[in-house]
Order: sequence, then C-alpha cells, then structure tokens
Amino acid sequence: MAKRSKNPLIRVAQSARAVYENRVILMALIRRNTAGRYKSTFVGFGWHLLMPVLMIIVLYIVFGSIRTKPIESYWIYLSSGMFPIMFISSSLRGRAIQSNARYITKMHFPREIVVLASVITDFLSVVFAYVVIIMTILLSGQYVDWIGMAMIPVQLLLMLMFCYGCSLLISTVTVFVKDVGYIMSVAMRLVFYLTPTFFLVDEAGGILETIVWYNPFTYFVEVFHQTLYYGTTPDMHMFGICVILTVVFFFLGESVFNRYQDRLPEVL
Repeated sequence: MAKRSKNPLIRVAQSARAVYENRVILMALIRRNTAGRYKSTFVGFGWHLLMPVLMIIVLYIVFGSIRTKPIESYWIYLSSGMFPIMFISSSLRGRAIQSNARYITKMHFPREIVVLASVITDFLSVVFAYVVIIMTILLSGQYVDWIGMAMIPVQLLLMLMFCYGCSLLISTVTVFVKDVGYIMSVAMRLVFYLTPTFFLVDEAGGILETIVWYNPFTYFVEVFHQTLYYGTTPDMHMFGICVILTVVFFFLGESVFNRYQDRLPEVL
C-alpha cells in the first residue's frame, strides 16, 4: 500500500483515488451488506423501502398519541428528522472495522473501504426514506419551497461526509479501546431522544434547551425540518454550522484513521 502524505488534503485525494481503483471491492462489500441485512426474506431488497415507511407509521401512532399539544402534519416533522439521527447513530456505533476484521487481516486493499461501505449501506436507506417522504409531501399538496428542495442533495452529501468521518474516528478508536463501542451504543440511545426529532426545538426549555443547542446532531436534523416541514430554505447560519461540523469531523476521522491504520491487522 502506497505511503500516505502528511498533508491531509493530499491524503484525502490519495484515499479517493485508492478507493476508486478498488471500487469493485467497495461495490462487493455494499452488495454483501445490503443483501445480508434481509437475507432469506421474501421481500429482500424491498425492505430498504418498506422499513422506513413502517417506522414512520409506528412512530407517528406512538408519539402522535402521547403528545399533549398536537403538531400539525406531525408525520412530516417526525419522518424528516428521524432518519438523519438514525443514520448518524448507526455511524457512531463504531462497528465497521471490527465487523470486517477478516478482510482487513487477510486481504490487501485500502482499509477505509470497509468503513465507507458500511456508511453507504446505511445511507441508501436514508435516501430511499427521503424519496418516500418527498413523494408523499408532493402528493398530499403540502407547500414546497423548491430552493430548499434543491438543497436536499447537498444536505445529504454533507451528512454522508460527516458520518463517514465520525465512523472512521469511532471505528478506529474502538479497535484499540473496546469500551468505546459500548459507551457510544448507550450514548447514541440517549442522543436519539435528546435531539429535536419527536419534539419541536422551540419546546425545549431549561437544561434540555442547552443540551439541544450543544448537540451537533441538532443542526443536521433541523435543516431537514426547515426544508420539509416548514417549507423554507434552510437557515444559512444553521447550514454553515453543518458545513463546519462536516469539515472538522471528516478530517479528524481521516487523521486518526491514517495514524493507526497500519496497526489495525495486528490488533484485530
């Protein structure tokens, strides 16, 4: 494997080229992850589309019925914010490298591919979910801000890069400190309920309000709420924070992974 540059920008370019040259392996891992998730089922790949729909229905019934103050078109608010936090939570569980240990220890290929394949597999479910949500919004006659809608691919790309960086970071650290994986698993369960997915961000008060706005995942959720629920163009301040978080965690994850990737086979 070629020696990586000390310049992070050059390293990213080298990594991108290496992944492209080994794209057959990347696609094979994505197919394995996708097919393996619903292996031996009658619906098969169709579950990637059905699961988001079923989750929206169940969560709408549960959380819609226990709210003291009903929210108009609550299903849009719930579904537009739920999938980003689920995607981020999955990326931060830190299992990508350990679950592919046999490939890393026995095969010669860019090791970041196993992390990228894992993140893309989860990302596909998010894309399918948003296709369903947007189609339903259009068919139901809800107001649509087309500039905001045009920004959704950019928002999804930012979220993909953010989750890839987070997954590189946590997956690498988890190999050396196993406790981190368990800690993150518990932490993400808490974050799931401390991010404005089931409640309006304006409803948060006291210590919860502080937690919400110091929670980096809030900003990724809220840009989708603004676009799909409120029907507006995402606030540029909030969108800018998403960009900053993406750049910081992408390069942080890449840096930690690059520093320790040569030690992965011996530790695994």
